[in-house]
Amino acid sequence: MAKHVEAFFQTENDAESAKASLQKLTIEHEMVEAIPEDKDLTTIVPVGGSSSTGGGAFNFTEVVQPAFDDEGALFDKRHLTHILHFEVQEEEYERALEIIKEHEGHMDKSHL
Repeated sequence: MAKHVEAFFQTENDAESAKASLQKLTIEHEMVEAIPEDKDLTTIVPVGGSSSTGGGAFNFTEVVQPAFDDEGALFDKRHLTHILHFEVQEEEYERALEIIKEHEGHMDKSHL
C-alpha cells in the first residue's frame, strides 16, 4: 500500500534535488510546488533534526529572537518555500524519510 508524503524545503532546487534522489524508490504522483500562502506550517519540523544550522530549524536571528503567534507557537517559517508531494510504498517509507533528511527537508511532526 502506498503512503502519501508531503515534504517541505527551503528552495525549489532543494525540493527538486530530493525528488531526483527519490527516483531510486518506487514513488508515484511526485510534484513540486510553491507552498500555498494559506498552508498551516505550525506543526512542520525538520526530519531527524536536519538543518544547515547544525540541527535547528531556524537561522541564527530566529534562534536569538524567534517569532511566536498569539498562542505561543513558532510563527516564522518563511525559510520554507516549496513542497514535494509523492506517494511511496510502505516498505520504502523509512528510506524515503532518510532521503528527505539528507536534503534538509521538513515534514509534519505527526507523520514522523
